[in-house]
Amino acid sequence: MTKRIFKTIISLIMILILIFSLVSCEALLALFEPPDETYEIPEGSCEFHMIDVGQGDAILIRVDGKNILIDTSESGEREKLVAYLEKYNVTEIEYFVATHPDSDHIGSADYVINNYTINNVILSPKEHTTKTYERMISAIESKVESGEIKDVINPQDMLGESIMVGDLELKMLGPIGEYSKSDNNNPSVVIMARWGNTKVLLTGDAETKAEERLIEEYGNDLKCDVLKVGHHGSHSSTWESGLLDYAQPTYATISCGEGNSYGHPHTEAIEALEEYNVTVYRTDTNGSIVITTDGEEITIETEK
Repeated sequence: MTKRIFKTIISLIMILILIFSLVSCEALLALFEPPDETYEIPEGSCEFHMIDVGQGDAILIRVDGKNILIDTSESGEREKLVAYLEKYNVTEIEYFVATHPDSDHIGSADYVINNYTINNVILSPKEHTTKTYERMISAIESKVESGEIKDVINPQDMLGESIMVGDLELKMLGPIGEYSKSDNNNPSVVIMARWGNTKVLLTGDAETKAEERLIEEYGNDLKCDVLKVGHHGSHSSTWESGLLDYAQPTYATISCGEGNSYGHPHTEAIEALEEYNVTVYRTDTNGSIVITTDGEEITIETEK
């Protein structure tokens, strides 16, 4: 055998070994990578309405003829909120969610509770001493006493568990653990809403501390299609914790008021979302945002 032939054979063997090792590595990685979860696709669709209520949050979920309302913004935005609910003929709310006790989230909560049929409440465990908070609690207690409100749920009592509204799954993810008395944002109720294969991560005003706890507890289970960005796009949320590494959303929504004094959304959050190629919708520039999914495809319509 000539030296040239011998060298050729050795080269071919080395190439085959290299190819085999690469294929083996890919196969091993595939074994350890969690497969994408797939779910049965329900009939019909589910709508997520990010309502333009200025510098605050209000989210309406419509599914199977039932309504879920998450937060109510400031009391000064009540007319906008009521007009929006009237537009969609909302008179009964299956679940009202108060993510945390700041007035830009519960400002009109007492009005909503007193003037709509409320069947259940999901309430952040964080208490407050403001009159706004006390009015909300008083309204809840009154309707619990009358028997209209069937259940008041502390999400910390069912972390990792789910509530079903028809075929819509609402998985309670937070708040996890305790926070300081002065911290109202991190004890926000955090919910992963799922309709078929579509997941929407709803974060209230959760900031870096809360996001880090969510990552530690749930990791890749935070993966979603739509992220409702925490704390109105503040630099205190979204970018520093590494949440986007795990959530990997295709779309994100930010609720904030046009020309607000806080400067929301902040540059850090926007740049992080851009880095991850997330398509961002904002109530200050887009108006109310309606996300509709059939469990597989997502369509988004905006007011502006």
